[in-house]
Amino acid sequence: MSCVTAPLLPRRCRILRGVLLLVALAAAAPLRAQDPVEIPPPGDDLVRVELVDGTSIVGTLREVTPQSVVLETVGGARITLERSQIRSVALADGSVVEGRYWTRDRSDTRLYFTSTGRSLRKGEGYVGTYIIFLPFVAVGVTDRITLAAGAPVLFGEFQPVYLAPKVQVVRTDKAQVAVGTLAFLFDDQFGGIAYGVGSFGTPDVALHLGLGYGYSGDDFTDEPVALVGAEARMSARVKLLTENYLLPDDVGNIVSFGVRLIGERLSTDIGVAGIGGDGGGCCLPMVNFSYAFGGGGGGGD
Repeated sequence: MSCVTAPLLPRRCRILRGVLLLVALAAAAPLRAQDPVEIPPPGDDLVRVELVDGTSIVGTLREVTPQSVVLETVGGARITLERSQIRSVALADGSVVEGRYWTRDRSDTRLYFTSTGRSLRKGEGYVGTYIIFLPFVAVGVTDRITLAAGAPVLFGEFQPVYLAPKVQVVRTDKAQVAVGTLAFLFDDQFGGIAYGVGSFGTPDVALHLGLGYGYSGDDFTDEPVALVGAEARMSARVKLLTENYLLPDDVGNIVSFGVRLIGERLSTDIGVAGIGGDGGGCCLPMVNFSYAFGGGGGGGD
């Protein structure tokens, strides 16, 4: 006897319909979870394909069908992937150099310590430490405004706190210029340095020049501090760095150099610094770590 032919059993029919509805919803849930990933059409754009097992492959899409995808790697190999193997597809953030994929240096908005003229993209950022005990965080508020903050760990407390807002005022393919300040807050006092910095070149090879004036409250120093820095990427994972300061005559100069080991999200800076002039010396070891978040994997400006 069916519900259609049993008008005298309305309660029983309602229960049956409810059971059937629950069964239908339960059956539909895994189907929704297995909806195919949205995949762009074939083209020459470099994409990063992440598989369900966690593997990432970079290449260009050559064929896209309802059942499979053909990906051409940067080395020229063609790989056929079933759609069920694919977790996500996104534009790759790096570049191809001599047939190899170089992931983006997502810490390139700074050298060892100082800012470059580049800015973080909106929603991207990184956390890390300078010389182990100086934690910091930086976030892209917009594509041109970056906000950084941190504090040294002294006797189990974070003090003094520093804030480092930066605004990019010029952006071209070969030049980026920014202005900002590094402000230290200690109890009811504050001071720091206001600066301008320019980066000239490419993301892999660039010269960085900056000029800053120290201040305490409303008082600024008469003599500036000059920055001369540079970077040169040697391989997919290694970039040479140098960061140098020309200080007033009675203080001396600071020279540093070393390497940055570039990962998809984790970067490590290893170098040494020395102070010239009276009372100077060498060599202070420097080890910095930073972990990028937000945006696509493998990816800075």
